Amino acid sequence: MHAIEPGSAYDVAVIGCGPVGITLAGLLGREGLRVAVFDRAREVYGQPRAVGFDHDAMRLFQRVGAAEALAPHVTDFRNTVYRGVDGQVIQRVRRIEPPYPYTWAPNFTCDQPGVEAVLRTTVAAMPLVHFGLGTELLAFESRADAMALSLRDDRGQALACTACWVVGCDGASSTVRRLAGLRLHSHDYDEPWIVVDLKVGAEALARLPDTNVQYCEPERPCTYIVCPGNHRRWEFMLMPGEPREGALEPARLWALLQRWLQPGEAELWRAAAYRFHALVADDWRAGRVLLAGDAAHQTPPFMGQGMCQGLRDAGNLAWKLAAVQRGEVGEALLDSYTAERRPHVEATTLMAKQLGVMLSERDPARARARDARMLREAGGQAPTLIRQELIPPLRHGLIAQGAPRAGEVLPQPRVLEGPRQALMDDLLGAAWRLVLASDDRAMQTACAAAAAAHGLPLLIVAAPGSAPLLGARHVQESDGLLRDWLGASGLVGALVRPDHCVYGGFATPAEALALLQRRQAAMPPAATSRHPSPSPQGDIPHDTAPRA
Repeated sequence: MHAIEPGSAYDVAVIGCGPVGITLAGLLGREGLRVAVFDRAREVYGQPRAVGFDHDAMRLFQRVGAAEALAPHVTDFRNTVYRGVDGQVIQRVRRIEPPYPYTWAPNFTCDQPGVEAVLRTTVAAMPLVHFGLGTELLAFESRADAMALSLRDDRGQALACTACWVVGCDGASSTVRRLAGLRLHSHDYDEPWIVVDLKVGAEALARLPDTNVQYCEPERPCTYIVCPGNHRRWEFMLMPGEPREGALEPARLWALLQRWLQPGEAELWRAAAYRFHALVADDWRAGRVLLAGDAAHQTPPFMGQGMCQGLRDAGNLAWKLAAVQRGEVGEALLDSYTAERRPHVEATTLMAKQLGVMLSERDPARARARDARMLREAGGQAPTLIRQELIPPLRHGLIAQGAPRAGEVLPQPRVLEGPRQALMDDLLGAAWRLVLASDDRAMQTACAAAAAAHGLPLLIVAAPGSAPLLGARHVQESDGLLRDWLGASGLVGALVRPDHCVYGGFATPAEALALLQRRQAAMPPAATSRHPSPSPQGDIPHDTAPRA
């Protein structure tokens, strides 16, 4: 682990070393930026908070280089059933069926301390990422071309450095948000809950449900989640007028758990009282300061999207900061961060709020009416929602509005490049690219010329045995995942952003060229004179050539 060098200049200072902050630091480090990471705590928090993430998050962990090492700390997330007043199933939420679009399973449950430890170990090995753990941000000051940071470590020693950009990943009570004068907007959800994590003995474990359950019972709405190994989580709503004092006392907790477990059958691991909020910052950028994760938004947990939303922030922001800092585009590109992420987060947060309101109905008559209505509207059977379909595509910002598949995420198949088998992202890296799934030679040649004219790489997903085209990269996919996804919309290819978001799909070379021209016109130009990056030239080059 590389320590902060007092008085040094960095490209980016990341405040907060939780899962969002460490992932962002890793993505930036992979892009060749010199990064400083600060956190008040020295060690990973040893108890679980988030218990799940999705395939978008795993794809980011893959980009950081940590995905395979996470295997001991994750397992597949179970489907969820919603049970009504009389215990009947009133709704199901399940994941998509294979083949999975990113190859990774759609959802995982996890041991958060273990996940964070793997991420820290992975990122700590990057030569351009420096750590200031046990260090608190006190203030920052904007200068002409950088931010001056004042900090203090846990021994009381002052520390100062500069960074061209500051990103607050420092949680719900964010110091960065306060110092930047950014404000959260409430979406009118504020409910007190107790979260209880237990390590359950083998005999009792066999009696517990093998799927996740939302108990939509008016006397006390609660949630049960199957976590890795013998870890199980319960979340209980506190009822109106119920005192919070003593809510976490073991006797009170066992009284809540007695429906499932008795003392001696499980070990209380962690208990915490929360107010579940629906809050989103109005703006996520103030000059050279940006927000990500809980510093920018807080969502009720009913879709399991709390950590996922913050990780999507990191994926969206990392390539933009890298492109701006390398001088490839103007800093106005960073305005698209709020424009893209805020509406997406708001839509997901409002869906989580809707699920929370539905399951938290406290009036018995209205709860029974809810159960009957849900079953009636689904033709007498419990409706089934697909978890991934609840997450909207990107609808704003730097995408070709109106183009097919614009704002969706490109699938990631396993591919063969010669004898090498790999996940497609590992071949491409985080770069703009044109992806073509066609064996038509004229189509390939025309797309190669268009891509070359715009300085972007072309990836051709071809049939086995097809002859390679000079100037393009050829791979074969084993299961037709990408071809089927494109073909479902009558497409043969897509222009794809570094974060794997589709700028737009195309069916002809002319449409591909039009997309490339739209992208070029939409990218803000770089300033004629730019403050040079303080990053050293040598560990990872700051080249501006397209990354294949």
